Amino acid sequence: MAPIPDAAPDAHQLHTVQCLARTAGLALDAGLTTLVRCHSGYNRSGLVVAQCLVDRGLAPAEAIACVRRGRSPWALHNAVFTSYLTAGPDIAALLVGLDP
Repeated sequence: MAPIPDAAPDAHQLHTVQCLARTAGLALDAGLTTLVRCHSGYNRSGLVVAQCLVDRGLAPAEAIACVRRGRSPWALHNAVFTSYLTAGPDIAALLVGLDP
């Protein structure tokens, strides 16, 4: 379990998203069924799954569309999360880390 807000995450929380996405990818590579869950199943889990898909080679827009097709058209409706996916988690974490 990892505390990630359904709002603008800080740099540490973005790194947590990256770690969770890598862990999910490793589990998939090992042939395991993987469940990623958050309170409502729309934004935070969608962010982790989309990041996992990006890590596996999908473009951010494709990953977002895939999550929405698989979960709901309203999944990943948090514009902050989709902008983080588009910018890339490393750049997003650096930019968020600049906040006072």
